[in-house]
Amino acid sequence: MLRPDPQPQPPHQAARLRRMLASTDVIAAVLALLFAGFFVVGGSFAATDSTIWFSASVGAALGSLLIVLLLAVVLYLPIRIGYRWLDRRWDSAADPDAAAAAQVIPMRRALRRWLLPSVGILLAGWIPWLLIHYPGSVDSDTITQLFQSLGLARRVDHHPWFDTAIFGWFWDLGRPFGSYNLGLFAFLLFQVVATAFAMALVLVYLARLGLPRGPRLVLTVFVAAFPTFAMSVAVMSKDTFAAIFWLPFFVLYVEALRTRGRFLMRPWIALGAVGVCIPLVLAKRPNVYVLVLCVVVLLLVVARGTRLRLLLGTGVVLVVTSVLWPHVVLPALGVAPGTGTDSLSIPLQQTARTVRQHGKDISPAQRAAIDRVLRYDGLAKAYVPRRSDSVKGRWDDEAPLSAKLAYFKVWLTQLLRYPGTYFAATANNTYEYFAPVSRLDFQSDLDLRRYIDFWVSRSFKGTTRAQVEEVALALRPPAALAPVRSAVNRATTTFTTGNLLASKALYCSWIPLLALGFALRRRNWFLALATVPLFLNLAILVAGPIALPRYMIPLIHGSVLMVGLLLVPIRWLPARLDPVAEGDRPAAVSDAHHPG
Repeated sequence: MLRPDPQPQPPHQAARLRRMLASTDVIAAVLALLFAGFFVVGGSFAATDSTIWFSASVGAALGSLLIVLLLAVVLYLPIRIGYRWLDRRWDSAADPDAAAAAQVIPMRRALRRWLLPSVGILLAGWIPWLLIHYPGSVDSDTITQLFQSLGLARRVDHHPWFDTAIFGWFWDLGRPFGSYNLGLFAFLLFQVVATAFAMALVLVYLARLGLPRGPRLVLTVFVAAFPTFAMSVAVMSKDTFAAIFWLPFFVLYVEALRTRGRFLMRPWIALGAVGVCIPLVLAKRPNVYVLVLCVVVLLLVVARGTRLRLLLGTGVVLVVTSVLWPHVVLPALGVAPGTGTDSLSIPLQQTARTVRQHGKDISPAQRAAIDRVLRYDGLAKAYVPRRSDSVKGRWDDEAPLSAKLAYFKVWLTQLLRYPGTYFAATANNTYEYFAPVSRLDFQSDLDLRRYIDFWVSRSFKGTTRAQVEEVALALRPPAALAPVRSAVNRATTTFTTGNLLASKALYCSWIPLLALGFALRRRNWFLALATVPLFLNLAILVAGPIALPRYMIPLIHGSVLMVGLLLVPIRWLPARLDPVAEGDRPAAVSDAHHPG
């Protein structure tokens, strides 16, 4: 008896699963899961200052896990599409005709062609914002620096005196006319123009590497027109001032990385790099960590003959900024040294939250160790979940080393006992850097009345409240501009609310992580290492006292260069290369034939 032919069996489920996994972009999937986790964790802290959304019960944990998985599915598709689009762009550069046409042109030629047009577009977008908000905005810390420069408060290098002195010069411009407004506006006009030139340098550098006109124009117009950038340059603060030097430093680092340090062998460039790095560090002290660690990265990859010059240049910067300035110049000017308590924000917040939540379980010996450096009484009440200023202000920097070591021993013991509390304390201060649940909202007003009592308390004994008010309240915008200023501010708030492009997390962590992910997919170590300055700035933010937008300016501005690098299919030069005029080397030769 003939048996019927067996019916074809459906593909085995395991084989189908293998095919599905083989077609999955693993890095895109990992990033999607990571970003989804940021959403849920950040949402919990934004709403409750705690982990209650996912730790209250087993059901809460399972529900949060389900939401993370669903969000990851939603996020995976755009990330994968974006990576595939970039893949096609990078792969097209392998075409011989396209590669032959691409060239890394000399920087001087690029500056002549594109610098002034780029500056013009940026100023066309930024200057109107400054004029509408005349005389501009000023951070409260900057007013503290103003009182110091006027001799109404003790001179301290807590807020860098380098900035205080420069701010003071501009304040002095308006004093003969009886108007601090003029001094503030003069400084902000200088800052806006200087930052426009620094940003234009980034755009010119990208054009030099081969970024086509279309993407470059889109990037330029976005930076000029998107409110975040205009607002970020129109505030007088140490962070906005330091940003003038940050962008040239970032370009120098990337080019030194791309050329394996040969770029720095030119004397005028080496001197220029030192000239940029000195004010970069003097204007904002944490930048010294960015500088040193970036130099460490360069030492690992640069050509052998360039290491000595790199070390010498870095040594000059460190001697000027860490020896001569704090130990010779500032004492001669009668400026007291600042403290390093900002770097202790994480452990101090963790201790304060632990005292608040588990105070009854802390032993007398541990209380005594905490009390010797942090004043135990009132510590729980001083704890503010999203700002460490109140807690770190209690730190006794003059305490003996033995007391500090005893405190950190207690800190470590409590870390092992209350890891969840420690995580919550840190996440409360930092979730905005990772979860796009809050927008970048720079200061755009001059209402300084709420700080009067603080400034009176920090001034000399002979300084009266009337003197403080005379200075602080002299800064006021013209009443005639009030209607247009209010209309612009309302429109800006409406436009940026719920807009991912205006979120803190996009610039602080999402763009750096997306860039690093793409670099790993392409095995492009040049691009991967180019993200190092961004992640170093993110680490400084995490270690800081509060998620203020002005602290994020290096990442906001640096994102322009990083996005541009993603659009330019280029790698670094080989470690060994015959000496030629690097600026005239075709990208097809220097990059395509020498994978990084």
